[in-house]
Amino acid sequence: MPGKLGLHLFFSKDRHIRSYLPPTSVLNRNSFVHFMRRYHSVYIKPNMSHMGKGIIKTWLTNGQYRLVKVKGTVKTFRTLEATYNAVRKQSSNGLYIIQKTIDLAKLKDRPFDIRVMMMRNPQNDWQYAGMLAKVAGQSSVITNVNRGGGYATPIGNALSAALQLSKNEQQKMIQELIRISYRICNRFNYYKYSSQIGIDFAVDHHRRIWIIEVNFDYPSHGLFEKLSDKTMYRKIKVLRNSYLKSLRAGKIIRK
Repeated sequence: MPGKLGLHLFFSKDRHIRSYLPPTSVLNRNSFVHFMRRYHSVYIKPNMSHMGKGIIKTWLTNGQYRLVKVKGTVKTFRTLEATYNAVRKQSSNGLYIIQKTIDLAKLKDRPFDIRVMMMRNPQNDWQYAGMLAKVAGQSSVITNVNRGGGYATPIGNALSAALQLSKNEQQKMIQELIRISYRICNRFNYYKYSSQIGIDFAVDHHRRIWIIEVNFDYPSHGLFEKLSDKTMYRKIKVLRNSYLKSLRAGKIIRK
C-alpha cells in the first residue's frame, strides 16, 4: 500500500523504529471516535499528499470539539458526530489517516518539529547532511514553512530555548536523531530506492522523540538555505552533485 499509511505499516515492522511512531489508523467513523475519546486531539492527513497540504486538526477543549484545516478558521462543535461530519466535508475523496496529536515543544509559543536531511554520497551510502527546526507560522496547525508561514532556525536554538537543554543534552538528542535517521534510511532501502530523504521528527514536552514523516520525493534543500549559516546547505549541495556525478559516470547502480 503506497502513501503515508503504507510507510507507517512498513516502518512498524522494525521494532526499534516502531517505538518512535505515533498511534495511526485509517480514518473512519469508528477510528475517529476511538482516537478522540482516547487522545482528545488528532491530526487527519490525506494519505497521498505532502508539504502539509489538506491537514486537519481536531481537539477537545472546555467540553467542545474544535476543528481547523491548515491555517483556516477554527470551527466549534458540540458532539463527536457533528465533528466527524465536518471532517468529512473538509476532506476530499480518497484515503485519509488519523494520528494522535504529538504535544510539540514550542519556541515562543509556536510548535516546532525537526528536519533531518540524509543524502547518498558518491559511494552510494547514506550520509547525514544536516538538521534544523521548522517553527509553525502564527495560528497554523502545521510546521511546513512555505504552506504554514513558519520559519527555519538552527536546531541548537530550538532545543535550548524550548526545552532548556544543556549543550551536553542537546548533543545526546542530536545523536539520537542521527542514529534513528540512519536506521530509517537503511530500512527504507527495502521499500524503494531514493537518493535523498528528509525525515521530520517531533519532540514533545517530555523530551520524547517521534517520527512524523519520511519525505523521499525531492525533499526541500531550500529550508537549509534559509539559515544564516549556509554550511549545511553547502554540504547538501556538494553531496548531491557528487552523487549525480558518480551516477552519470556509471559508478552507481540503482537497485
